[in-house]
Amino acid sequence: MIVNRLVLVISILFCLGSGETLLAANKVHDYKAGVNLVLNQQNSGSTWLNGSLGRFAYGDKAHDISALNEYNVAYRYKPSAAFQISTHLQAQLSSFENSAREIGLVELEVQYRHDLDFNQQISFKAGQFFLPTSMENIDSFWESPYTINFSSLNSWIGEEFRPIGLDGVYRYHFDQGGSLSLAGTVFGANDSMGALLAYRGWSYGRQRSVLGDVLALPTLNSLQNGQMFGEQRDDGTKPFGRDLDGDLGYALRTALSLEDLLIRLSWVDNRGDTTLLHAEYAWRTEFSLAGVSWQINDDWEFLAETMRGSSTMGAGPGVDIDFYSAYAMLSYRWEHYRFTYRFDQFGIDDRDQVDQENNELGRSHTLAIMWQSGILPLHLGLETQYLSSQRSRILAGPVPYISRDTDAFSLSFLARYDF
Repeated sequence: MIVNRLVLVISILFCLGSGETLLAANKVHDYKAGVNLVLNQQNSGSTWLNGSLGRFAYGDKAHDISALNEYNVAYRYKPSAAFQISTHLQAQLSSFENSAREIGLVELEVQYRHDLDFNQQISFKAGQFFLPTSMENIDSFWESPYTINFSSLNSWIGEEFRPIGLDGVYRYHFDQGGSLSLAGTVFGANDSMGALLAYRGWSYGRQRSVLGDVLALPTLNSLQNGQMFGEQRDDGTKPFGRDLDGDLGYALRTALSLEDLLIRLSWVDNRGDTTLLHAEYAWRTEFSLAGVSWQINDDWEFLAETMRGSSTMGAGPGVDIDFYSAYAMLSYRWEHYRFTYRFDQFGIDDRDQVDQENNELGRSHTLAIMWQSGILPLHLGLETQYLSSQRSRILAGPVPYISRDTDAFSLSFLARYDF
């Protein structure tokens, strides 16, 4: 079944490629497509995507080197400068057990833009979309030009946070260049946001969860039948699906863009009611996020983001955590090469006295070399990552036992071709 689906996706990509001239002449319809191959070797254990506690989104016990194929197609219908409809579909095939869907919808949005005058502009969009908060995921398909695996902060954003709702932006363009924007979002269907952080913890990867994904949770003792949270669905957590409690969440953000500097500030609150509904808990998750991007000169670039928030679930509450994640990145570009170093730090503080301990603390160092062909739309990358972390979870078994974190190492290779 999966082979047939992927053959279909590849056929679509080739059809799009053969129609490039026609589409280029007709800007009402536009597309982008890409194929990625990621190879990875890591010693953190089986990936969390198959219900284990591995820190990375790759691998299982049966494979020393794991492979992930990603196929992305984006289509845009733009009949005028003010109105457009765009969508992003994703398919993936992995050499390891993976709870994520093989094919699914990443984004679908309808957007309208209106210029109030020469300096002022308003825009609105509705659908499922990434909020423009990430400083590193700036390429098509929410890709990063800097590294293969995203920071812990944006790995979680890709896994568990994608508003489905309405977004409005006011932007003022300065006469001397640059702009200031104010934006607000009303959204639903993100009620389970926080479950992965509390039960699994922070992770690293490039997972962009799709609509309807059910992602595996570890076999924690507290999630088993007869235990405290055993009444919820036992196949995992659904980041984006039906709204559970009927309460809309909201997000507020602002951005200042100057010639060489971009600063973003955001606040998100999903306003979950923390109760069990439709076999899932609605988590109350809120967080602040700040980011900066500084183009030091033509060759050097500095990026940083920091996030701090909290998430609660159940009566009492049953789970109550504070969480944080931050990274700083320095990137150097030379001809067709980009060299990047990123430092991450993350943690979770367990505040409840009911559920098992959910504390954790970690940091990582990432080095990446990315290469882009000057002739073909081909990208290659090599990345190494060292992770030091502390985390313990009580797993189910004939006799429940404690799983403890160890330091981990990851080596990744990326080959990407864009159409």
